[in-house]
Amino acid sequence: MNSIIKNIIPRKAGYLLKNLRAIVRTYIYKGNRFYCPVCQHSFKKMLPGGFDLPVIKEKEIIGGGYRLNNICPRCQSTDRDRLVYLYLKEKTDFFTGNQRVLHVAPEPSLYKVFKKMDNLNYYAGTKYQEGFYYNDELPVIDLRALSFDDNSFDFVIANHVLEHIREEKQVLSEIFRVLKPGGTAILQVPVANKLDKTFEDESIKTRAEREKYYGQFDHIRLYGTDYPVRLAEAGFKVTKTKPGDELWQMQNPDRYALNKKEFLYIARKTKKTGNGNKHV
Repeated sequence: MNSIIKNIIPRKAGYLLKNLRAIVRTYIYKGNRFYCPVCQHSFKKMLPGGFDLPVIKEKEIIGGGYRLNNICPRCQSTDRDRLVYLYLKEKTDFFTGNQRVLHVAPEPSLYKVFKKMDNLNYYAGTKYQEGFYYNDELPVIDLRALSFDDNSFDFVIANHVLEHIREEKQVLSEIFRVLKPGGTAILQVPVANKLDKTFEDESIKTRAEREKYYGQFDHIRLYGTDYPVRLAEAGFKVTKTKPGDELWQMQNPDRYALNKKEFLYIARKTKKTGNGNKHV
């Protein structure tokens, strides 16, 4: 039904309705229990969101499961959007230094903030557009063959993207190539805590099969706790952290309605590669 409505309503009208709904929800859910750092509004509760499938509970998939307090009523940021935002705000110079940023499949809540930041040389794009999720102005970016020079970006952000792309090693190689030495990539994926090794089977092709085994109809693998190792094999130095642990102390992380079980995987490039030429 939602897809039919999106096809009938013109995109601009859809955006207006979506913005109006956000304003109304700001007042309906106004309160002091939760705070969204992205839109800087407080609420008595967040909206529910995520998938409720047997495999998510069976494998304890973090980043894909259903949570009651997940989505911000105002800006629609998810718990993982706020996790990334807070890390960039509190643990990096993303908001203060002159940064060149590549953001693929940008989260709408973050995109709205980042594109207005004067200190960022900001490149955003997506592989597809669905309904009102992405703005018409966004170009298509193919992570398998990025058309940027070697060592170009201070930050690369591509969250919940790798699980959609078959050519994982090729994508990671391209991200590593365009990242500057000392640069940071934030590449979140759903991770199954009860799976030691990432599971992928090319015979799993239908929507129903992918939901059953991967936890979402358009995923082509289910990452296990070996995910940091896969990033390291691509050349990255990986740090695993979450609010409240020894690497990232934070007062009252519950206020931001974060998923306490979700780790942030920070992938850094420590050496220069390539010759500065554009990859074709």
